Amino acid sequence: MKFIKIKSVKIKIFVIIIIIIYFLYIIHKKLFSSSLCSHLYNVDSFQTCALSNKICNITILLNSYIAYRTCIIEHSFTNADYVIFDGVNGLGNRILGLIAVTTYALVTSRVLLINWQPGDNHQASFKDLFLPLSLSDNVPIYDQYSLSRLANLIKNRWINEIESKMKNSRIPNDWAFYFDRDILCNDNIYNQSFGFYIINLITHHIKWIRTDQYFVPLFKRNKNLRQAFIRLFQNGQVFSELATKLLHPVPKVNSIIKDFQTKYNLENKILTIGVHMRSWSTNMINHIEPFQKCIEHVIKNINRSSRNETKIGLYIISNTRKRRQQLENHITKMYKNLEIFNSPEPPETANVIEQMQYTLAELLILSKMQHLIITSKSTFGMIAQGLARKGAWIVRQGASHEIQTIKSDLCEWESTSEPEYQMMGSLQINDTCSQYSTSLPSIGERTII
Repeated sequence: MKFIKIKSVKIKIFVIIIIIIYFLYIIHKKLFSSSLCSHLYNVDSFQTCALSNKICNITILLNSYIAYRTCIIEHSFTNADYVIFDGVNGLGNRILGLIAVTTYALVTSRVLLINWQPGDNHQASFKDLFLPLSLSDNVPIYDQYSLSRLANLIKNRWINEIESKMKNSRIPNDWAFYFDRDILCNDNIYNQSFGFYIINLITHHIKWIRTDQYFVPLFKRNKNLRQAFIRLFQNGQVFSELATKLLHPVPKVNSIIKDFQTKYNLENKILTIGVHMRSWSTNMINHIEPFQKCIEHVIKNINRSSRNETKIGLYIISNTRKRRQQLENHITKMYKNLEIFNSPEPPETANVIEQMQYTLAELLILSKMQHLIITSKSTFGMIAQGLARKGAWIVRQGASHEIQTIKSDLCEWESTSEPEYQMMGSLQINDTCSQYSTSLPSIGERTII
């Protein structure tokens, strides 16, 4: 009995110590904040810019944020709040995740750092493909084996999953967006366990977000942020606004694109069709019919709107060379007024970084085509469409849940250029921002199938 009392007292003392540490941290942050930079950007800047009567737009907001970020990094302020994008999976997934985390940084006024390292079928770092966000970016990133990263991974992946099962939470089991409930939902909706408060205490200063998801639609569903997104981003095009302003390819990538444009003289009056044909498995190599019919449909529409025979340029990229060649051969036999644009290929001596630079160039060239046909659920196509800021024809075949139900004539128009959040379908049932499970309208939200 005495032992139990002693144990209970120790627990209470431990809790009190944690609370004291937390309040000391808050006081320290208030008294010793990085005031030298805070006038450039703060936690209210996103809402203030969007809703004020003064002239302010996303360009002005981004310039202010970059200036703030540069100021913090150059002065090495350790008391500022950071968010680190922890890149994972392939090129398309990393770009989507980076833009999503950048949006989070803008909303929360956290200093964005990028941990984009080779791995996960992607053998290039961020600096191999893109210019730094600012000249001050050449600083060592926080230790990848730090306590903050470990705590964030535990919080994002395991604790949330355990809590959701124990409390029968309506939140989908997608750990990619569990990092900050008070941003994605509203403070009064979910009661967090004591374990969460302890983890939040450790992870608050530096947040590592390891994701390959474009979770921006969740922000736009939050009633506290929705109006700001409407005012700042025309037609809800968050991705294109941020990606085109922040992601600038290295000179080598631009050189590949310029050579392609010169080779095919794209400035002449020629209508171009870009096709991204994603093969999810080897048994689909000979299955070109869905893309063939979609190309025929687009060409038919082009010819219908033009009195004279129109010269058409067709640019097809695919992760399977044989499948691409079959489609090219079939289409060229059908149309005399059609020219095939061969995608730029790296030399045989190219290393893995150069190969990734050619892959990025392929993606950016695709986004410059006038008409787009892309594969459903492929992030590569989503990004090309997002950068192009226009609708595209979607061939719905190849994704894991679609393989058994391939329809050769299923070529559907998708008007919004915003990439989709892959878990959005589950949010129609499990709405993270509503007490009554009713779906809130979103801005520029891609059709859910």
